[in-house]
Amino acid sequence: MVYKCKIVLLGEAAVGKTSLVYRFVQDTFRESYKSTLGVNLLKKDLDIDNYGDTSAQIWDLGGQESFKSLRQLYLEGANGALVIYDVTNRKSFEKLDEWITSFRETRGDEPLLLIGNKIDLQKRIQIAEKEGKEYAEKNNLSFLITSAKTGDAVKTAFRELIKQILDRLTK
Repeated sequence: MVYKCKIVLLGEAAVGKTSLVYRFVQDTFRESYKSTLGVNLLKKDLDIDNYGDTSAQIWDLGGQESFKSLRQLYLEGANGALVIYDVTNRKSFEKLDEWITSFRETRGDEPLLLIGNKIDLQKRIQIAEKEGKEYAEKNNLSFLITSAKTGDAVKTAFRELIKQILDRLTK
């Protein structure tokens, strides 16, 4: 039996959603990507502890305000989400409530994992890990800091979310 799950990546434009998904799916990193227009779909088959073969459909949503009207359509059927902010961009952190609310309004209490991305940019960090952790606790989210550039904790983030999804699906 192969488990299937749909994961959506949420967050403002340029927080590194596309970089994270390509690091996870292809183990590659590019310095620049064009903004995702609408949605980018990727798939990764993997083996998850205690579950075995799992196929993850990953929906990388465009973060621009202009795609807000389509967001609910993309969220349909999602089993969980990575909610991403850029640790060097305070505005991306301040917009998290909006992303989490739109997900929860559509998908209820499906698993969410909060990610503070771009930790490789040490000198430019504006949101300390402690602040991210506190936000996550307050909103009942799992939390990790990552770097799509170095690959730091990227696999862990996706695997952790997928495991939470499978735990729910098999209850």
